[in-house]
Amino acid sequence: MNNHPSISIDTPASRLVTVDSLYLRLMNDRVQDIYINTDHLATALDAINTKDDVSQGVLVAVKAALYANSELAGIVSEMFCEHALPYQAEATDHE
Repeated sequence: MNNHPSISIDTPASRLVTVDSLYLRLMNDRVQDIYINTDHLATALDAINTKDDVSQGVLVAVKAALYANSELAGIVSEMFCEHALPYQAEATDHE
C-alpha cells in the first residue's frame, strides 16, 4: 500500500496528515534559508577582531550556537529530502 518506512498498515489514521507537496517544498526551502543564514552569520563573526577575553568568549559561544543551528537545519533539510519529498515525487509518477 505505502512504501514509506515510517508508515505501516498499523499506523493509526489519527497520526496521518495530508500535506500539499508545494507546502513541503516551501518548508524545506525555509529550512535551507535558516541553514545558509546561520552559517553566514557565524562566518561574519570571524571578521570581528578583539583582544578582550570576555568579548572573544562571547563571540566563540555565539558562533558555536549559530553553527549548531546551521547543522540542525541541514539535518532537517536532509530529512525532508530523504523522507517527505521522494514519496511525493513517487506518487506523482504513478498518477
